[in-house]
Amino acid sequence: MLYPLAMVRLLHDVRSAGARRLRLAALALLAALALLAALSVGAGCRRESAPARSLRLVSLTPSATELLATLGLAEQLVGVDEYSKFPASVAALPKVGSFLAPNLEAIVALRPSHVVADDVHTETAATLRDAGIATVILPMHSLTDVRAALTTVGTTFDRSAQAATALRAIDDEIDAAQRTRVRPAPRVLVVLDREAGGLGNLVCAATGSWIDQLLAIVGADNVLAASGVRYPKVSLEEVIKANPDVILDLSFAGDARRAWSAVDVAAVRAGRVLAENAPYLISPSPRVPEALATLRKLLATAP
Repeated sequence: MLYPLAMVRLLHDVRSAGARRLRLAALALLAALALLAALSVGAGCRRESAPARSLRLVSLTPSATELLATLGLAEQLVGVDEYSKFPASVAALPKVGSFLAPNLEAIVALRPSHVVADDVHTETAATLRDAGIATVILPMHSLTDVRAALTTVGTTFDRSAQAATALRAIDDEIDAAQRTRVRPAPRVLVVLDREAGGLGNLVCAATGSWIDQLLAIVGADNVLAASGVRYPKVSLEEVIKANPDVILDLSFAGDARRAWSAVDVAAVRAGRVLAENAPYLISPSPRVPEALATLRKLLATAP
Protein backbone atom coordinates (compact mmCIF):
# COMPACT_ATOMS: atom_id res chain seq x y z
CA MET A 1 0.00 0.00 0.00
CA LEU A 2 1.36 3.42 -0.89
CA TYR A 3 1.91 5.86 1.95
CA PRO A 4 -0.42 8.87 1.55
CA LEU A 5 2.21 11.38 0.45
CA ALA A 6 -0.23 13.59 -1.39
CA MET A 7 -2.02 14.26 1.88
CA VAL A 8 1.11 15.80 3.37
CA ARG A 9 1.31 18.28 0.48
CA LEU A 10 -2.34 19.10 1.02
CA LEU A 11 -1.74 19.73 4.71
CA HIS A 12 1.03 22.14 3.91
CA ASP A 13 -1.02 23.98 1.28
CA VAL A 14 -4.11 24.39 3.40
CA ARG A 15 -2.06 25.58 6.36
CA SER A 16 -0.81 28.43 4.21
CA ALA A 17 -4.34 29.16 3.00
CA GLY A 18 -5.70 29.18 6.53
CA ALA A 19 -8.52 26.75 5.70
CA ARG A 20 -8.77 25.17 9.15
CA ARG A 21 -11.78 22.97 8.41
CA LEU A 22 -10.23 21.45 5.33
CA ARG A 23 -6.95 20.94 7.16
CA LEU A 24 -8.65 19.03 9.95
CA ALA A 25 -10.41 16.81 7.43
CA ALA A 26 -7.13 16.15 5.68
CA LEU A 27 -5.54 15.26 9.00
CA ALA A 28 -8.25 12.75 9.76
CA LEU A 29 -7.83 11.14 6.37
CA LEU A 30 -4.06 11.06 6.71
CA ALA A 31 -4.31 9.39 10.10
CA ALA A 32 -6.70 6.77 8.77
CA LEU A 33 -4.57 5.99 5.74
CA ALA A 34 -1.41 5.81 7.84
CA LEU A 35 -3.10 3.33 10.17
CA LEU A 36 -4.19 1.17 7.26
CA ALA A 37 -0.65 1.27 5.87
CA ALA A 38 0.80 0.19 9.19
CA LEU A 39 -1.71 -2.65 9.52
CA SER A 40 -1.05 -3.94 6.00
CA VAL A 41 2.70 -3.90 6.55
CA GLY A 42 2.36 -5.59 9.91
CA ALA A 43 0.22 -8.36 8.44
CA GLY A 44 2.89 -9.40 5.95
CA CYS A 45 6.12 -8.86 7.90
CA ARG A 46 7.81 -10.19 11.01
CA ARG A 47 6.98 -8.00 13.95
CA GLU A 48 9.82 -5.72 15.09
CA SER A 49 10.84 -5.42 18.72
CA ALA A 50 9.53 -2.42 20.61
CA PRO A 51 12.94 -0.68 20.86
CA ALA A 52 13.51 -1.01 17.10
CA ARG A 53 10.10 0.52 16.37
CA SER A 54 10.34 3.27 18.96
CA LEU A 55 12.94 5.53 17.31
CA ARG A 56 13.09 6.38 13.63
CA LEU A 57 14.79 9.76 13.41
CA VAL A 58 14.98 12.27 10.58
CA SER A 59 17.33 15.25 10.85
CA LEU A 60 16.80 18.45 8.86
CA THR A 61 20.20 20.10 9.52
CA PRO A 62 23.86 19.08 9.59
CA SER A 63 24.12 20.42 13.15
CA ALA A 64 21.27 18.21 14.34
CA THR A 65 22.71 15.19 12.53
CA GLU A 66 26.08 15.61 14.22
CA LEU A 67 24.47 16.14 17.58
CA LEU A 68 22.35 13.00 17.32
CA ALA A 69 25.41 10.98 16.32
CA THR A 70 27.39 12.41 19.23
CA LEU A 71 24.79 11.00 21.60
CA GLY A 72 24.88 7.54 20.02
CA LEU A 73 21.78 7.89 17.86
CA ALA A 74 23.33 7.53 14.39
CA GLU A 75 21.85 4.07 13.94
CA GLN A 76 18.36 5.41 14.63
CA LEU A 77 18.63 7.94 11.79
CA VAL A 78 16.54 6.97 8.76
CA GLY A 79 16.90 10.20 6.77
CA VAL A 80 18.89 13.45 6.74
CA ASP A 81 19.07 16.75 4.87
CA GLU A 82 21.17 17.10 1.72
CA TYR A 83 24.03 18.85 3.51
CA SER A 84 24.59 16.36 6.33
CA LYS A 85 27.95 14.67 5.71
CA PHE A 86 29.15 13.74 9.20
CA PRO A 87 29.47 11.11 10.46
CA ALA A 88 30.31 9.23 7.27
CA SER A 89 27.57 6.68 7.91
CA VAL A 90 24.84 9.23 7.04
CA ALA A 91 26.02 9.51 3.43
CA ALA A 92 24.02 6.43 2.47
CA LEU A 93 20.79 7.59 4.13
CA PRO A 94 17.80 8.92 2.14
CA LYS A 95 17.85 12.69 1.70
CA VAL A 96 14.85 14.79 2.70
CA GLY A 97 15.53 18.12 1.04
CA SER A 98 17.73 21.08 1.91
CA PHE A 99 17.98 23.25 4.99
CA LEU A 100 15.65 25.91 3.59
CA ALA A 101 13.39 23.54 1.66
CA PRO A 102 12.64 20.30 3.53
CA ASN A 103 10.79 17.75 1.40
CA LEU A 104 7.64 16.87 3.32
CA GLU A 105 6.80 13.92 1.11
CA ALA A 106 10.26 12.39 1.54
CA ILE A 107 10.10 12.89 5.31
CA VAL A 108 6.69 11.27 5.76
CA ALA A 109 7.59 8.38 3.44
CA LEU A 110 10.28 7.35 5.94
CA ARG A 111 7.65 6.96 8.70
CA PRO A 112 9.78 8.74 11.34
CA SER A 113 8.92 8.66 15.02
CA HIS A 114 10.62 12.05 15.45
CA VAL A 115 11.93 14.80 13.19
CA VAL A 116 14.72 16.98 14.57
CA ALA A 117 14.57 20.46 13.06
CA ASP A 118 15.90 24.00 13.40
CA ASP A 119 13.89 27.00 14.58
CA VAL A 120 13.57 28.14 10.95
CA HIS A 121 11.39 25.10 10.28
CA THR A 122 8.34 26.19 12.27
CA GLU A 123 5.86 25.74 9.39
CA THR A 124 7.29 22.36 8.45
CA ALA A 125 7.26 21.27 12.08
CA ALA A 126 3.63 22.29 12.53
CA THR A 127 2.56 20.34 9.46
CA LEU A 128 4.44 17.25 10.62
CA ARG A 129 2.91 17.46 14.07
CA ASP A 130 -0.53 17.69 12.50
CA ALA A 131 0.33 14.49 10.66
CA GLY A 132 1.12 12.78 13.97
CA ILE A 133 4.92 13.02 13.73
CA ALA A 134 6.72 14.31 16.82
CA THR A 135 9.09 17.19 16.08
CA VAL A 136 11.97 18.43 18.20
CA ILE A 137 13.01 22.01 17.50
CA LEU A 138 16.67 22.81 18.17
CA PRO A 139 17.78 26.43 17.59
CA MET A 140 21.43 26.13 16.48
CA HIS A 141 23.17 29.45 16.11
CA SER A 142 25.71 29.58 18.92
CA LEU A 143 27.72 27.60 21.47
CA THR A 144 24.95 28.24 23.98
CA ASP A 145 22.49 26.64 21.57
CA VAL A 146 24.72 23.57 21.14
CA ARG A 147 24.85 23.08 24.89
CA ALA A 148 21.08 23.46 25.23
CA ALA A 149 20.48 21.10 22.31
CA LEU A 150 22.65 18.38 23.84
CA THR A 151 20.58 18.59 27.01
CA THR A 152 17.28 18.60 25.11
CA VAL A 153 18.16 15.62 22.91
CA GLY A 154 19.62 13.76 25.87
CA THR A 155 16.40 14.19 27.83
CA THR A 156 14.08 13.48 24.89
CA PHE A 157 15.78 10.28 23.76
CA ASP A 158 17.08 8.90 27.06
CA ARG A 159 20.68 9.89 26.36
CA SER A 160 21.25 12.16 29.36
CA ALA A 161 24.44 10.37 30.41
CA GLN A 162 25.93 10.73 26.94
CA ALA A 163 24.91 14.39 26.87
CA ALA A 164 26.63 15.01 30.20
CA THR A 165 29.82 13.40 28.86
CA ALA A 166 29.73 15.54 25.72
CA LEU A 167 29.18 18.71 27.74
CA ARG A 168 32.13 17.90 30.00
CA ALA A 169 34.35 17.38 26.95
CA ILE A 170 33.29 20.77 25.58
CA ASP A 171 33.94 22.50 28.91
CA ASP A 172 37.36 20.88 29.27
CA GLU A 173 38.39 21.97 25.78
CA ILE A 174 37.17 25.52 26.33
CA ASP A 175 39.15 25.72 29.58
CA ALA A 176 42.28 24.48 27.81
CA ALA A 177 41.85 26.91 24.92
CA GLN A 178 41.37 29.87 27.24
CA ARG A 179 44.63 29.05 29.01
CA THR A 180 46.54 29.24 25.73
CA ARG A 181 44.93 32.22 24.04
CA VAL A 182 46.56 33.85 21.04
CA ARG A 183 48.61 36.91 22.01
CA PRO A 184 48.41 39.65 20.99
CA ALA A 185 44.73 39.33 20.13
CA PRO A 186 44.30 39.54 16.34
CA ARG A 187 41.36 41.48 14.92
CA VAL A 188 39.57 39.05 12.62
CA LEU A 189 37.01 39.45 9.85
CA VAL A 190 35.08 36.19 9.29
CA VAL A 191 33.57 35.81 5.82
CA LEU A 192 30.78 33.26 5.48
CA ASP A 193 29.74 33.92 1.91
CA ARG A 194 30.61 36.08 -1.11
CA GLU A 195 30.10 36.03 -4.86
CA ALA A 196 32.04 33.37 -6.75
CA GLY A 197 35.52 34.60 -7.55
CA GLY A 198 34.90 38.09 -6.16
CA LEU A 199 33.96 40.19 -3.15
CA GLY A 200 30.37 41.12 -3.92
CA ASN A 201 27.52 40.13 -1.59
CA LEU A 202 29.77 39.72 1.42
CA VAL A 203 28.09 38.03 4.38
CA CYS A 204 30.13 37.96 7.56
CA ALA A 205 29.88 36.67 11.14
CA ALA A 206 29.32 39.13 13.97
CA THR A 207 28.51 39.07 17.67
CA GLY A 208 26.47 36.12 18.91
CA SER A 209 27.33 33.82 16.02
CA TRP A 210 28.95 30.41 16.42
CA ILE A 211 32.33 31.36 14.96
CA ASP A 212 32.36 34.66 16.87
CA GLN A 213 32.12 32.77 20.15
CA LEU A 214 34.88 30.37 19.13
CA LEU A 215 37.16 33.27 18.19
CA ALA A 216 36.62 34.85 21.60
CA ILE A 217 37.57 31.60 23.34
CA VAL A 218 40.91 31.34 21.50
CA GLY A 219 41.67 35.02 22.14
CA ALA A 220 40.78 36.77 18.89
CA ASP A 221 38.63 39.87 18.45
CA ASN A 222 35.87 40.13 15.86
CA VAL A 223 36.10 43.39 13.90
CA LEU A 224 32.31 43.33 13.56
CA ALA A 225 31.65 43.11 17.29
CA ALA A 226 29.55 46.27 17.15
CA SER A 227 27.18 44.90 14.52
CA GLY A 228 23.58 44.56 15.60
CA VAL A 229 22.97 41.27 13.75
CA ARG A 230 24.68 37.88 13.74
CA TYR A 231 25.28 37.70 10.01
CA PRO A 232 25.52 41.19 8.50
CA LYS A 233 25.94 41.99 4.82
CA VAL A 234 29.10 44.04 4.59
CA SER A 235 30.40 46.39 1.91
CA LEU A 236 34.01 46.51 0.81
CA GLU A 237 34.21 50.04 2.18
CA GLU A 238 33.24 48.73 5.62
CA VAL A 239 35.96 46.08 5.41
CA ILE A 240 38.57 48.71 4.57
CA LYS A 241 37.39 50.89 7.43
CA ALA A 242 37.56 47.94 9.87
CA ASN A 243 41.11 47.12 8.65
CA PRO A 244 41.27 43.53 10.03
CA ASP A 245 44.59 41.91 10.95
CA VAL A 246 43.27 38.56 9.71
CA ILE A 247 40.61 37.66 7.15
CA LEU A 248 39.17 34.18 7.79
CA ASP A 249 37.34 33.24 4.62
CA LEU A 250 35.00 30.29 5.24
CA SER A 251 33.15 30.63 1.95
CA PHE A 252 33.08 28.19 -0.93
CA ALA A 253 33.49 31.00 -3.46
CA GLY A 254 36.89 30.21 -4.92
CA ASP A 255 40.50 31.31 -4.31
CA ALA A 256 40.34 33.58 -1.26
CA ARG A 257 43.84 35.00 -1.57
CA ARG A 258 43.25 36.04 -5.17
CA ALA A 259 39.83 37.52 -4.38
CA TRP A 260 41.22 39.67 -1.56
CA SER A 261 44.59 40.51 -3.15
CA ALA A 262 43.72 44.07 -4.24
CA VAL A 263 42.12 45.16 -0.96
CA ASP A 264 44.30 47.54 1.06
CA VAL A 265 43.91 46.23 4.61
CA ALA A 266 46.42 44.94 7.16
CA ALA A 267 45.44 41.30 6.64
CA VAL A 268 46.19 41.40 2.92
CA ARG A 269 49.43 43.35 3.31
CA ALA A 270 50.67 40.82 5.90
CA GLY A 271 49.54 37.77 3.93
CA ARG A 272 47.00 36.82 6.58
CA VAL A 273 44.06 35.85 4.39
CA LEU A 274 43.14 32.40 5.65
CA ALA A 275 40.88 30.09 3.65
CA GLU A 276 39.15 27.28 5.52
CA ASN A 277 35.82 25.52 5.07
CA ALA A 278 35.77 22.89 7.80
CA PRO A 279 32.06 22.33 8.43
CA TYR A 280 32.43 22.56 12.21
CA LEU A 281 33.61 26.16 11.82
CA ILE A 282 30.69 27.13 9.61
CA SER A 283 27.83 25.38 11.42
CA PRO A 284 27.31 24.89 15.17
CA SER A 285 28.47 21.43 16.15
CA PRO A 286 29.39 19.30 19.17
CA ARG A 287 32.85 19.08 17.58
CA VAL A 288 34.04 22.02 19.68
CA PRO A 289 37.48 20.46 20.35
CA GLU A 290 38.15 20.15 16.62
CA ALA A 291 36.87 23.66 15.93
CA LEU A 292 39.01 25.31 18.60
CA ALA A 293 42.10 23.32 17.59
CA THR A 294 41.65 24.37 13.95
CA LEU A 295 41.25 28.03 14.85
CA ARG A 296 44.32 28.02 17.10
CA LYS A 297 46.37 26.39 14.36
CA LEU A 298 45.18 28.85 11.70
CA LEU A 299 45.89 31.91 13.82
CA ALA A 300 49.25 30.61 15.05
CA THR A 301 50.62 29.60 11.66
CA ALA A 302 49.50 32.61 9.65
CA PRO A 303 52.47 34.73 8.43
